[in-house]
Amino acid sequence: MTKRIVRVVGIVLLICGLIFLGWFIPAKAGWFASDREAMVERYAQPPSRLVTVDGVPIHVRVEGKGFPVVMFHGTGVNLHEWDPLAERLKDDFTVVRLDWPPYGLSGPNPRGYTTPEAARLAGRLLDELGYKRFATVATSNGSNVALTLNAMEPGRVAAMAFSIIPLERPSQTRKVDWKIRAAASFHEAVMPEYHPRIFYRWVFEDTGHKGWTPPDYLVRMMYDMSNLPKAIENQKSYIADNARLFKTTDVGAVAGKVTAPVLLQWCWEDTIISQGPEASVRRFTNTDVKVIEYPHVGHWPMWEIPDRFADDIRGFLKSVDLEGTSAAQADSAAQPDPADGAA
Repeated sequence: MTKRIVRVVGIVLLICGLIFLGWFIPAKAGWFASDREAMVERYAQPPSRLVTVDGVPIHVRVEGKGFPVVMFHGTGVNLHEWDPLAERLKDDFTVVRLDWPPYGLSGPNPRGYTTPEAARLAGRLLDELGYKRFATVATSNGSNVALTLNAMEPGRVAAMAFSIIPLERPSQTRKVDWKIRAAASFHEAVMPEYHPRIFYRWVFEDTGHKGWTPPDYLVRMMYDMSNLPKAIENQKSYIADNARLFKTTDVGAVAGKVTAPVLLQWCWEDTIISQGPEASVRRFTNTDVKVIEYPHVGHWPMWEIPDRFADDIRGFLKSVDLEGTSAAQADSAAQPDPADGAA
């Protein structure tokens, strides 16, 4: 009986080993990498287009009518993070979305990947599109891109809405799911340029509210874009610069340059930004901040509570004087150093 059990266990382990090698060898060889042309076909159908700005192709999508609202996605994703919100706002506003490098289909950028560079390219893109003034909606590190753009070009932004806003250094002690830690360590050691689709599902589940099931589309989108050639390498470059800035500068000081009305949508089950909203509100020393709190929402409110999230942003934008907000308000904020306040 013992020999039989050992034989069965051995066969099971052999089969598991063969399955692992059947995945590992082609993955290591790069066979699962995303093809750029296929990704353009999948994710950049009209009204998407690629606009070259200072030699850098930028994936941009413009829909709707009315005052322009520019959306800045977060780390690791792209403009399609905003699909639910864009669909709900485009009847009232012109929704402008872009992939800011190093994410999505934008790039490559020979100048490198930093928050100031992403903000600069966004400003140049909006020049190309003819939008002199606009409101912004931003989340996660996209919030820092929007804030840096506002600091670089004072008075251009008429209103700003933020959901996840990393003005302080993100939590260094949050408990990341053990599966993510193990997978990340394995891939960093032997296969740093590729992660399987299940890895991204775990990331969404770990950062959304408890019990949330991320849509398959969202997981596939993150997987596809992250496995484009050099995507992970470029993202690591951006994140390394971001981490350096948090260690060496007062990143949150950039909020003091905002004079436009601000909406802060605080998601209490987001574990990436660990402090409460009060610390972020205090950073906005030259404007008023409206705070809306969501007790049971994580890092992805645009997907977790799409209707309420959109209604709150629409209500905020309609409550402020977008057309009449004077660029002269910017006089109360000092002219920025382009390297100041990036994250």
